[in-house]
Formats: sequence, structure tokens, C-alpha cells
Amino acid sequence: MSTPEAELRQQWGNPRDILSLLLLLGGDIVQKAIAQLVGHQVRPFGQRGPTISVAPVAFSFGWVAYGFSSLLAAFGDMALMPACDHPCVLVNCSTGFARENRSWALGRLLRDHEIRHVVDPRPVEEGGRAESLRVDIFELLPVAPPARDLVWWLGWVTLFVQVAIAIVPWAVYGDWSIALVTLCGSLLALVTCAMPQWVEEKWTARRVEQHKVTCLTRGNGSQHVMVFIAAPGAWDLENVAAGSFSPQPETRAMALGMSIMWTCLLISVSGIQHHTWYLVCIGGIGMLQNLFAAGAPRSPQANRFHLRRSTRAPAVVGIRQSYQDLAAAEVNLTVTEDGLAELALWVSDDSQPWKPSETGEFRKQSRPMPKWIVSMSRKDGVPHWLEPVHPHVVAGDANMHPSAISVILSRTCKGGHENDSAQKREVHVPGVHGALIELEKWVPTAGLAMLEIFFPRGLAYNDTAVRDNVHKRFWRQAYHTKDLRRKTEVRRRQQYRAAAVI
Repeated sequence: MSTPEAELRQQWGNPRDILSLLLLLGGDIVQKAIAQLVGHQVRPFGQRGPTISVAPVAFSFGWVAYGFSSLLAAFGDMALMPACDHPCVLVNCSTGFARENRSWALGRLLRDHEIRHVVDPRPVEEGGRAESLRVDIFELLPVAPPARDLVWWLGWVTLFVQVAIAIVPWAVYGDWSIALVTLCGSLLALVTCAMPQWVEEKWTARRVEQHKVTCLTRGNGSQHVMVFIAAPGAWDLENVAAGSFSPQPETRAMALGMSIMWTCLLISVSGIQHHTWYLVCIGGIGMLQNLFAAGAPRSPQANRFHLRRSTRAPAVVGIRQSYQDLAAAEVNLTVTEDGLAELALWVSDDSQPWKPSETGEFRKQSRPMPKWIVSMSRKDGVPHWLEPVHPHVVAGDANMHPSAISVILSRTCKGGHENDSAQKREVHVPGVHGALIELEKWVPTAGLAMLEIFFPRGLAYNDTAVRDNVHKRFWRQAYHTKDLRRKTEVRRRQQYRAAAVI
């Protein structure tokens, strides 16, 4: 008769039954890890051959559970991607329409941005920065393949380490069962990630044909706003946020086949009697990689959002501080229109972009672009109410000491289009209204759209939505001239884009 001590010693010396149970844990982690890493595609059979998605998600505990949960999804709503785990709204700045985001990738984009740029709301007296709102302005570049970052490469390293560990009992004891299970599990994991449905769900979206401005935020009360000025050929973020996709016909058959294969692997693992600690180690390493891949912040480029910070005003930060209000909010809108008369003439002169003539040369505009549109400087004639606070270089906060892990992840998340000098240039203004006002000056209609999110009322101006006269005076003029200024900004981008082609 065996004693409890002997049973415990035997179990800890060579755990057996627990392996089949471990494979049923953590299916949701596996799903999120796949969602993070899927997107890279290769053509192994030549340029004319089919594309295959490659995602280095390691074999781990939880794959069997995920295999059955994906089968349920395949015979239900046909959705393999997880639901968005960072609720936010996407706002079209031309119409003010706010759409609830249903895209996993877009929600993670905002989440990772908030991790990289922490807002410090602590009062200055307590050593904080008294920040209330941070607005970051980006140019969304044309669609390109995703970048490979540390999270992606670590997946491949984990796969090779697992295979190396599995070879040890084969080489030392002649037991090839561990290597067989590991190789089969890794192969099944790669095949599961290669299902076309993954890429179809994650990246089914239109491209924009002309410049389009949108904002991404968690809504009223949040501390972050991401502004995207999409270039032609970039993602239509409204379409991305809708989260609609066309199910692939082969998904059900592939999900059923993979579930059967994972079940066979589970049965095989249950029959292994010796050297099971190697398999526990392999599954544990894979689980750690899955956890890291599922939760680690990544750069926008790794998620296929190729961004470049605006060189004019990279970031606007609202600071809680007092200011002097005006005695009255009345403003002469006729005078405001007269101040923008030059813009009206320039926009109406020719609303079309530059086009090449028969000789190959670009047709010149009959009226030059006003200088202040680019410089936003008083000496070049910008109206006083539109004169912005120009960005300045800010130093890091000595009171904020990030952890070593945060530093490593932040360096990993830096994309090639976010230069360090632009990241350190910010505009500091009083309060949320001040931040939205500066945003409106630099990106017409973006501040107006965000005003409706943070101070809801509707796109028509309403005095009761704005408390202080200093803010009322600006917003009255902004609403009255929004269409003209938006067209001006669109034409300025078109002209500079055409000039860059030359």
C-alpha cells in the first residue's frame, strides 16, 4: 500500500494526468495572442501563388480549449478575432459622426498609445504636471505590410527553444514522444494561425481616395485623443472601426479539422508516462510567450497603422490652470469673414489639385497660397483669433520614473515614422477647451468634432455648451468659418502633395 509521501513524490517526479488538464486552460489567451501577431503574409509558391499568413504563436497550454471555442465561433457568427477589449469611439471630423469602434486592432492602437504617453493629472503642488487632456496629431500613411518587432521575433525564438528542449529526452533517453508532441503541436498552431479568416477579419477595410480627418478617443472624460490625417491610399478608419467582414467559406471545415487534430494531440499527451517534466516546461514557456504576445503594447507599424507625427503641431496638452475670462462673448462675424477673404478667393480660384499638362509640367495656380496658412504666424497675416500657440521642446519629467519593463516596451513600440524630436515638441494650453481650440486652429473641424464629444450638443453652435466668454468668442468664429477653413486645409495638402511629386 502506497503512502501519501510516496504518491506525492511520484507525482512531482513525473507528473502525468495533469498534462491533459493543463492543455484545456487559457484558450482566451491563445486567441488574443493570435489576434496580436496575425497579419504577416508570405508567398511560398511564387509571386502568383496564394498568400499564407504567418504568425509565430507558440504551442502551449490552452490550444485544445481554443480549438473547441473556435469551432463554436465558426458554426456561429463566423468570427475568429476577439471582441475589442478597449472601448472607444471614432469620430469623422467632417460630419461630427461618432462611431463605436468594433475593431480589435484599432482598440489596441489607442490602448498602446495611452501606455506610451501617460497623462499626469496630479497637481503641480504634489509634483505632477496637472494635465487634463492630451491630443496627438498624426499623418496616416498609405497601407503597407506590418513591421516586425520584438513581440513577433520572440515568438519564433520561443518555437525554436521548445523544439530544442523536446530533443533532449530523445537524445539522452531515446524517448521521441516529447519531440513528436511538440512538433505536431507547433505545426497545428502555425496552421491554425494561417487560416485566411484571420487576415480577412483584422484588415478588411477600404482605402481613402482623398485626405480624411478622424479622431479616436474613449469619449467624454477620457484623457487622450488621437487625430489622424489620412493620406490617399491609407486605411479608411471609419470602415476599420465598423468591424464588418465577409466570412470565408473554408473556415468551418478548417475549424472542424483543427479541432479533431487538437483532440488527437490531447489523447496522445494523456498516454505519455515518462519524462513529462520536459513537456510541462515546453508548455509553460509557450504559455509565457502567449501571455506576453497577448498583452504587450506594440508600435502602430507592427499593427499595420503606419503613422508619422505632424510636423506642425505634434501634440497639444491641456493643463489645469487659471486664466482671465472676457467680459463679453459678442463677436462681429462680418469682421471674421473679412479677415478670411483672402482664403475665400484662394479656395474658390481653383478647387482642383495640380494636374500635369500635355508637356508633363504641372499647371500653376493663378493665385498664390497665403503664407500664414503654412506658418500660422502673425507676421504673415494670420487672423488674431486663429493665431496658435506654437509647439516647444519639452524635457522628460524627473519625477516620473518608469519601470525597466516599461522602458523596454516603450523602446520596442517606437515606430520608424515617429521621430524623437517630434515626440518632444508639445503645445501647452490651459484646460480641455484650450486644447480643443488649439486643435481646431491646426486641424480645421477636428476641434469642433471633439467639442461635441467632450461637451455634447450637436454640430450647430450653442452658447449654453460653452461657459466662458473667451471660449465663446473663438467657437462662434470657428463655427461660422469652418467650411471655408476646412476646404483651405484640404487644398493646402493637395498643393503640397503635388509639389512633392515634382
